Amino acid sequence: MHSHSHGEIYVIQNGHLLSTSADARWLIPAGQAYWVPAGTLHGGSLSNVSGIRIHVSADMTKEFFPEAAVVFNATPLILALMERWGEEAEHGLPKRMLDSHRLAVLLDEMARSIAQPVILPIPTHQVMRQVMSDWSMECDERASLDELASRCRMSRRTFTRHFREETGLSPGVWMQTARLLRGYSLMASGASVTETAFMLGYDSATSFFNLCRRFTGMNPSDFARK
Repeated sequence: MHSHSHGEIYVIQNGHLLSTSADARWLIPAGQAYWVPAGTLHGGSLSNVSGIRIHVSADMTKEFFPEAAVVFNATPLILALMERWGEEAEHGLPKRMLDSHRLAVLLDEMARSIAQPVILPIPTHQVMRQVMSDWSMECDERASLDELASRCRMSRRTFTRHFREETGLSPGVWMQTARLLRGYSLMASGASVTETAFMLGYDSATSFFNLCRRFTGMNPSDFARK
């Protein structure tokens, strides 16, 4: 992961972004945008992504923008503002990128357009964080809840309670979300939907298809192409 001395807004127009911060992983599709404050550790992998990116000075970040990273819908108004700023930068025009009038419009539209991305909160408990991070790299279907609890040196009941406190999710929902993010990462690397389903431990592509529909409202191939 890395950080910048400036803030950053990135509108995803094609493809999807798998983004990682210190406390979560996010799946951001085309039609959404993300804001990352100056100094925020983040990273990500791009799947045929194209879009519009603008930088915001650290001073302006602290004074006007949200203190934490946020995902919002790229409404037609936000897209028009970003496209205009991009055109001005390409033509070497004076930097009016964040003049007060357009900044006020952008911030108001962002506040009205907060999205609910597919997000995977990362536990802060050191052992639990490592165990679940290791599991999410392979998403081993054979690992039971009892086994994961044992790796964390907890009973199943204690593990489940602490896990909800740490992430706001049940272990089962967290593991499904992790499997979804892992699936899109595999497809971004060139795996087909069927290959991805089998690599995630499913008996058929239908199970992965249903998982994607439940979390994103789209089937895997449509989401990957969007």
